[in-house]
Amino acid sequence: MIDIFIPSYHRPKNIKTAKYFKKLGYDIEKVHVVIDDQTDDTQEYIKETEKLGCNLHIVNMDEAIKKYDYVHIPNKARRTAGQFRNQFYDLAKKNGIDFFIVIDDDTNHYEVKPFGVYKRTAELKEVKEVYKGVKEFMIKHKIGCFGLSQTGDMFEVPNLKVLRSKVMNTTFYNTKYIYRGEKGLQDEDTSQFVGIMNEGLFTGSLASGLVLSQMPSAKQKGGLTDSYNENGLLSKSLITPIQFPSAIIAQKQKKNGARLHHRIYYRYLNPKLIKGKRNNIGWDTYPEDVPFTNQPKRV
Repeated sequence: MIDIFIPSYHRPKNIKTAKYFKKLGYDIEKVHVVIDDQTDDTQEYIKETEKLGCNLHIVNMDEAIKKYDYVHIPNKARRTAGQFRNQFYDLAKKNGIDFFIVIDDDTNHYEVKPFGVYKRTAELKEVKEVYKGVKEFMIKHKIGCFGLSQTGDMFEVPNLKVLRSKVMNTTFYNTKYIYRGEKGLQDEDTSQFVGIMNEGLFTGSLASGLVLSQMPSAKQKGGLTDSYNENGLLSKSLITPIQFPSAIIAQKQKKNGARLHHRIYYRYLNPKLIKGKRNNIGWDTYPEDVPFTNQPKRV
């Protein structure tokens, strides 16, 4: 089974993702919960992870900040999910892990949803088979980052596409091809996959089959909710337009109460200076892209 890293904050009694994988029958020793050394509920996390039987890692907050590129105004606590996802490469290396998955701590379950149409809740066998297939695909084609879709990106309308550009909430990482550290303040996962595409590297997510049941983070206690309340969702909406003004804008969503949200114009990503199809999608196609590192660009 593939190792799973779960960033968590102020949810020691409600690490839904770890509980889900244990109930599903996944090897709980492959599940890693990660917190920072400045949180005030470390002992509660220790007790809860011991009860679940999963691993607990405590990362250095100051080191996480050093490896992070801030965009716009950082929150008062200077704490973001992206900071700790950057640290996972180092944790993986320390523990002899060369391939891993990152999932938020508030996962309910996976659904079997071929071509966007719900069938049923996924079973362990299906989760393992899809995980194995994605890993084999990434290793064969030398891809550093790929993902699975989530319910918030799908509607009950048949869609024959098998590849989606968006990558978040179930993200697979091949440590041989590390994309430099995440950045921003909020919405770092969008910043990451857009940044990968903007540099001409292939990434995306499986648009059919196994789909993560998405939780509305801004309405839950703990996690990113504190950051959302401090900075407002307006901050999240504006980070990626600041980073990629030629490809992303902020606009009101009519179907979501006119909430301001980013909109990505994918046709302005993936440099297209050469006509025709590119057959080799390997991240190491061009020697100038190697070596890969989790250090931020400014280092």
